[in-house]
Amino acid sequence: MAVNVTLQIPNSVYRLAQITAKITSRPIEQVLSDVLTAANPLADDLPPALQAEIDSLAQLNDAELRKVARSTYPASKQRRYDLLLEKNSDGKIIADEKNELKMLREESEHLMLRKAHAYALLKWRGHSLPSLQQLPNPR
Repeated sequence: MAVNVTLQIPNSVYRLAQITAKITSRPIEQVLSDVLTAANPLADDLPPALQAEIDSLAQLNDAELRKVARSTYPASKQRRYDLLLEKNSDGKIIADEKNELKMLREESEHLMLRKAHAYALLKWRGHSLPSLQQLPNPR
């Protein structure tokens, strides 16, 4: 489904879109649409519940976003995940543990997605992001 939108953009942005459209032999509308799509790489690629959770981050204020961005995976779960990974590597994991390992991996990945999106929102709101050295060590 497509929706028509009238959008006012700076002349410099329009010129850049025109040049990109000419170089890529695409309509300017497609160039602008692709740029907006690329700004949210998670769109439509997540399970609905996780997508709703990611989308809801935009409603948080900056302090709440920083809290999400700085959140960490619980140490006890990380230790259990590491143990199960080792057992899996050694071929000594049982079916229930494989299911637990999968659940812990998905939980950890969801946390990483929430954190990344929170940082992206903070950046889009004009805040500077910490350098890699300033980020807490996840272990």
